Parts: sequence; C-alpha cells; structure tokens
Amino acid sequence: MKLRESQKADLVAAGKRYSSQYPESAAAQYMEHRGLGEQAEQFRVGYVSDPITGHEWYRGRLAIPYLRPAGGVHALATMRFRCIADECVKDGSGAYVQPHEEAHEKHAKYLTIPGHNPHLFNTAALLTSSTVVLCEGELDAMAVSGLGVPAVGVPGVASWRDHFDPAFAGLATTLVVGDGDEAGRAFTRKVCERLASARPIDLGDGYDANRFIVTYGKEASRERLGLAA
Repeated sequence: MKLRESQKADLVAAGKRYSSQYPESAAAQYMEHRGLGEQAEQFRVGYVSDPITGHEWYRGRLAIPYLRPAGGVHALATMRFRCIADECVKDGSGAYVQPHEEAHEKHAKYLTIPGHNPHLFNTAALLTSSTVVLCEGELDAMAVSGLGVPAVGVPGVASWRDHFDPAFAGLATTLVVGDGDEAGRAFTRKVCERLASARPIDLGDGYDANRFIVTYGKEASRERLGLAA
C-alpha cells in the first residue's frame, strides 16, 4: 500500500507518541529482560499505553518502528506491535520466561498495520558496511546491532519479497541467521539460494540471535558469526 503524505505524517506522530510512553513501561521492562535496553533507545522502540485513533487494538503492546534514514514524513516505513502481556510472557510466579517458551494463545504475537506490506527492518545498516547480518526478526537485528555489527531484520520467515533482493546486491557478505528450528533453517536456505553474498550461520537448536548473545556474551557471539577481532 502506498501511503499518502498525511498518512506518513500520522505514522511519524504515532511513533513519537509511543516512544514517549516507553520509559518505565512494561515494554521497557520486557526489553531489559531481553538484554535490549540500550538498543531500545537506539531504535526508538515504544509502548502503546494511549493509542492514536485507529490503533486501539495495539494497546499494551511493544511498538517497533521501521526507521528510514530519510527523516521527516518519510522517517517511518511502518510499525509492528508485539504482545508483551504478563499472561503470555511470564510464568505463574511472575518471572519472565524465555521467548521461545512464551504462550500467545488465541492471538498473534505480532500485529502489523492493515494494508502495510512487509518491509526490511533497519535498512540504514545496508548503507554502512559491505558485511551485514540478516536476522529473522526485528529484536534479533537489534541484538546483533548491539555487537557493533550492522544488522537487518525480516518480519518472519514468510515475509521475504522479491524486491528485497536488490538491496543486498552490492554487499560482499550477508550473514544469514535464522532461528534454530525447522522454520528458521528453511528461511536461511531460502535466502541463501537467492542472494549471491549470503552465508548461512546456524546458532544451534532453540537459539535465535538474541538468546545466543544473552547466553554466551558478545565476544563468543561475534566469534560464532566469524567476526571476532
């Protein structure tokens, strides 16, 4: 869907509003749990406590803006909204569970704005280096960015589009990091078949990039990516 200028401005205003609602929110607590507190500020992550008109069904969700380098009314391509409800992300004692153990029943973990097509997350990374990491998911791309490595995310294994291919055409290396499950490995194989610069990285069963980094630390994670100093 091609957005009108007024819709683009509304989207930017919504992003700013949700970013202002983030400090000390449930979203901030969740991002700290994921080891992404610093990245949340960098990527202007938000929280929907007081939604704009039309965003009522995103109330209580983590807001993930797809930032563009352009700025102005073109500063946001879209936003996605992640469920962080206590009953879905915490156990009976009130402690956070691992992301792969979360239970999102009878609703989607992520919601996308109706009519918005899939986009690449953090496209600015494609302008900064000849080597980038391509992750399955926005939070994983944020986690890898915390290693000092340019990272791009895809919003789910089925979200790849033909027009994404040219964005990687000039790169020397694209490290493809899918989740450590059947769907994630199928995603990695699919992308590696499409991109000449692609190189698969398998983090092991049950691991996505975020979990691997939190578990093993930055140095080991960079080494696993083949980027150790």
